[in-house]
Amino acid sequence: MERIVEANGIRLWCETFGDPADPALLLVMGLGARGATWPDELCRLLQEGGRYVIRYDNRDTGRSSGVDFEAEPYTMIDLAQDAVGLLDGLGIAAADVVGASMGGMIAQEIALEHADRLRSLTVIMSSAEPLDPVTNTFRGAQRDPRLAAWDAEQIANPPRTREEHVEAHLKLARILAGQLTAFDEAATRAIIEREIEGATDAAAASKNHILAAFASRDRSGLVGSITAPTLVIHGSDDPMAPIAHGEALAAAIPNSEFLPIEGMGHGFPAPVLPRISAAILRHIGR
Repeated sequence: MERIVEANGIRLWCETFGDPADPALLLVMGLGARGATWPDELCRLLQEGGRYVIRYDNRDTGRSSGVDFEAEPYTMIDLAQDAVGLLDGLGIAAADVVGASMGGMIAQEIALEHADRLRSLTVIMSSAEPLDPVTNTFRGAQRDPRLAAWDAEQIANPPRTREEHVEAHLKLARILAGQLTAFDEAATRAIIEREIEGATDAAAASKNHILAAFASRDRSGLVGSITAPTLVIHGSDDPMAPIAHGEALAAAIPNSEFLPIEGMGHGFPAPVLPRISAAILRHIGR
């Protein structure tokens, strides 16, 4: 079921799966990406595991409110407050929270700032380190040369037409894909087209989220205070956030569990969805 919820002074689009009487599971997506980027199959598997699954568009993405970042700058803490406001609007006191990429950064802030609103935390392909505006990657890391070349190409020849946007993001998806399975161009193209068609201003969303990430605090010295049961999932072939970031995050959070997935990049390849869903359901059922 799709709906619009007024939360934290903005409008947030969300989609729910399953019975509202079941325990809620909130999926938080990453930089510039719509909530619908969470694979339908993963949502179905989690729903079949007895969860009321919620995916939503962060501010500035998809059908949620756009924000003038210069006039109203925001950080991961504000995006965490949006998520909590969404739970309020849905009448949910607490949820199991799963965040991917930048969504994992938001999920960490929910655990730090709103500990009473989540039962458990799962962080996928993310980091506690801040973004470095000089290297355009996480502090202490070097930008993957393939991603640096992609960045330079977008600056030199920014996409203008819909098809150019699709091709640019398809090229990025190839870079981010790991070695777990062959790159599925048709399926990836369909996801990108759905992202673009559902977005008010996809370019502004990515730009604003990057600015928000740069403006956000360093959580590496803070995550040790997280008390929620925590699962960290990370792919061995992730070029955006190398697996060392997942290892460090899991090491910093007391009593957390770390699940490395060999061959997975920065994304959700279909063959690994049953394993990820089973790990999440096992974790939140502990």
